Amino acid sequence: MGMGDELIASGAARKLHKHSGLPVLIVGIDGRPRWSPLWEGLPYIVHRAAGRPVLRMVNGPHARPYIRAKTSHKWTWNPYRPSPAEIAFTPEELAFAEPFRGKVMIEPNVKANGHANKAWLPTRWLELSKTRDDFVQCVSSPEQSLPAHVLKVHTPTFRHALAVLSVARAFVGTEGGLHHGAAAVGTPAVVLWSEFISPEITGYDSMVNIRHAGKPCGSRVNCPGCRASMEAITVTEVHEALEKLL
Repeated sequence: MGMGDELIASGAARKLHKHSGLPVLIVGIDGRPRWSPLWEGLPYIVHRAAGRPVLRMVNGPHARPYIRAKTSHKWTWNPYRPSPAEIAFTPEELAFAEPFRGKVMIEPNVKANGHANKAWLPTRWLELSKTRDDFVQCVSSPEQSLPAHVLKVHTPTFRHALAVLSVARAFVGTEGGLHHGAAAVGTPAVVLWSEFISPEITGYDSMVNIRHAGKPCGSRVNCPGCRASMEAITVTEVHEALEKLL
C-alpha cells in the first residue's frame, strides 16, 4: 500500500482527534485495527482500543476516502481534500537528515503500478536537475537515481526520506507519497500533476500545483491524455515556480 495513503490516513486521524479530543483507532474495511510505521510516536493514533474510549476510523485498502470505485482500467474519485499529517521523528532519523539541511529535494520517480500516467518526461527532469547545484535525491536503489551531479542520499526507510525532506528548503516532484510528506513536515513544494488526478482531490492549497488538464481520468493503463498533460508542463515553468518559493 502507498505511503501517501498512510499519510492521508494519519492526517485524517489528526483532524478527528483535534475535534474530539479522543484517540483514534484506524481500522480496515474488515474492522480490524491497522498500523503503519509512519504513525509511530503519534499519541492520538492507537494500536488497539484496550477498553478505553476511542474513535474508530475506517481507512485502508479498498476503503480510501478519495476513491469511489475501481475497475481493471480505471479509478473513479470522490470529492476529497486531505488534511496535513504529522511525523514524530526519532533522534536517529533527525541526526541522519541534518547533513542535508538547506538542500532542495527533487524526486522524478513515480510508484510502479502498471502505468506511467503520473510521470513527467525523464529528459525534463534531467534538464531541471541542472538548473541548481543544491538538489538532493533520496534513493533506495541505483536505478532510481538522477545523474551524478545530483547529491544522492541512500535512505533505509521512507521515514528517513521524510526526515531529509523536513530539513529541505523545498521539494519538487509529482503527486504521491513525498508530496503528502512535504505537507506533513511543512516543506514548501512544487507538485506536477497529470490528467490522472487533480489537486482538488489529493492536493494542498499551501503548495504550488502545476496542472494543465481537464477532468481527472483515473486511468489505470497508459493514457494519451495524461501523457499530453505532462508534456504541457515545461522546465521553465517548474524552475520559475521553484525559484519563487526560494
